[in-house]
Amino acid sequence: MQVTAEKICSFSNPLSSPHEVNGSIYMVSENGDILIMNNELKIDTRMGGQPSSITIERDHTVIYIADMAHQAITYKQLNQLSSTNQLQEGVKDFVTEYDGMPFLGPNQVIISYVTLNAVFFTDSGPFGETSVENPIGSVFMVDVDGPEIKPTALAYRCLAHPSGLALSHDEKNLFVSETCENRIIRFVLTNSGIYAFSVYHQFSGRFGPTALVISQSDFLYVARFEFSVGNEHDVGLISVLNPQGQLLENILIPGSPEITGMCFSVIKPTNLYLTDNSNGSNRLIKCVIPLEDKDEEKKKKDKDSYKVK
Repeated sequence: MQVTAEKICSFSNPLSSPHEVNGSIYMVSENGDILIMNNELKIDTRMGGQPSSITIERDHTVIYIADMAHQAITYKQLNQLSSTNQLQEGVKDFVTEYDGMPFLGPNQVIISYVTLNAVFFTDSGPFGETSVENPIGSVFMVDVDGPEIKPTALAYRCLAHPSGLALSHDEKNLFVSETCENRIIRFVLTNSGIYAFSVYHQFSGRFGPTALVISQSDFLYVARFEFSVGNEHDVGLISVLNPQGQLLENILIPGSPEITGMCFSVIKPTNLYLTDNSNGSNRLIKCVIPLEDKDEEKKKKDKDSYKVK
């Protein structure tokens, strides 16, 4: 089976963290811009710093930003974002340190909606600061309803470049890409209210997983990053894992090995949006994924990869 891909737009700087709000796609660029794509690409606001990802509350009123350069999670009211090119006021620090120690540089940030009112984020620092030889990356949670806004460490200074995050629909499982170990870590919320974590899936080949997203069927889509070499061997790869952590299929995307972000459309759940920075392309791509065919037993019998045209 084949799926289709379509380039939506491109930008002058690397892109990441697509997020759909009312049919528009928000993204961040590493030069400090928050962008919005709705018929045309616009700079929504210039944040400064180096935003690596964003997440937006369910009621679309607050946006949280992981800022690598400022080593902080910041936030602001979404309706304060405007189309001017001036630095907007209203950005506030959410968390900037853990037990008096500054963060390395937050990488990915997500927010829970159902059972928790919490913000989760990975702290990896710039690429190369945490590695197999120096696994000092962390995963944090902040209880927004708690008496004090401060981070709780779910894994502290023990991971090799933690990057992408995704929550299961019941919010009892938090998935983390540990890029430099080429694996997915799962944090499980136990009945006692604590998080336990272990290896959920170990990959081999390619550099490592980056962006994660959960489908409506609770399948985990994993963008498996590889450095672009600029020839016909440049192929993007998204692996699909079932809720038991088994690999069901691979989606191949020619020319897009450096996928940095993914999100499913809320309006059209078969639309998967990707940010890809391969060979300086810095583009937003839409893939049409036939989610209605994601029957687990069928996929156990059908091991063929989906190839994007």
